[in-house]
Amino acid sequence: MPAVVEAENLVKSYPGKVTLYNFSLTINEGEIFGLLGPNGAGKSTFIRILTGLEEADSGRIALFGGAPSRENRKKIGVAPQDNAVYPLLTCMENLLYFGSLYGVGGKKAKEKAEKLLVDLELSEKKNVQAGFLSGGMKRRLNLACALMHTPKLIILDEPTTGLDPSTRRKMWKTATEIVRESGATLLLTTHYMEEAEALCGRIAFINAGQVVAEGSPEELKRMAGREMAKVKSLPGEYAKLEPLLKGVNGVENVTVTEHGVVVESENIASKVGEITRIFGKSREKIIELSVSKPSLEDVFLKLTGAQLKEGVKVEPKK
Repeated sequence: MPAVVEAENLVKSYPGKVTLYNFSLTINEGEIFGLLGPNGAGKSTFIRILTGLEEADSGRIALFGGAPSRENRKKIGVAPQDNAVYPLLTCMENLLYFGSLYGVGGKKAKEKAEKLLVDLELSEKKNVQAGFLSGGMKRRLNLACALMHTPKLIILDEPTTGLDPSTRRKMWKTATEIVRESGATLLLTTHYMEEAEALCGRIAFINAGQVVAEGSPEELKRMAGREMAKVKSLPGEYAKLEPLLKGVNGVENVTVTEHGVVVESENIASKVGEITRIFGKSREKIIELSVSKPSLEDVFLKLTGAQLKEGVKVEPKK
């Protein structure tokens, strides 16, 4: 796939602070790409450079296969974290205004606005001032305004912050449908791990201005370690079980603890049947069994020592 965004060794600093340092990543056409990191990691700085609001001190950035320009940046649609809609304008008026900024006007603009209002379930609110919409409706209108000119690269900056779980999932559905139907590329920043896993084909972790890991959600989670099955049984003669469990094909480690036995393996769920049979044949009654997988949070913590939470302060690397 051709690259929509290529960043190579970007550096951006302000007095007393380096926000990007040797920052490199590639975003391919048609994918949903996640940019994850704590506050202050450099996500917003990269987006400002990408959209032309800032310039990097050094490094190279390419957009749609060429040098960034006024023309190719018109192919970008941004839904910022803070709603950019005008509260005194109606939903329809907001859409027509934002369309006009990109040269979309007349009948074409009205048809596009009507379609977006339907797609984002806002058609009944078309003549309602944006200031009277609920938080979820404002977020959807914010997204609609970014889509008025049919962008080839959509940037959603923490699009579901503050939304309830039901509204958040509706936004996920909308985002995936837009990418599928339009063939656009989506760049998503978020603090919600379940959001990144649900939407993104690839994710880049950013810490202190650098990309510290990149890959699919499954590839990244494998960096945190193996999956685990924790089993507690009665009478709990785990020393006898340990060699039997180690003999299960694919099991990489067995640890006996005061609370039971921990079995580690890739794809541990596929081993549960055989594990439970061993307990049964040994006349052990299982009273607790849980299976856990490494999370994206675990990966980031392992790589950086920082947590992917809002408000976490990360110091730049020396």
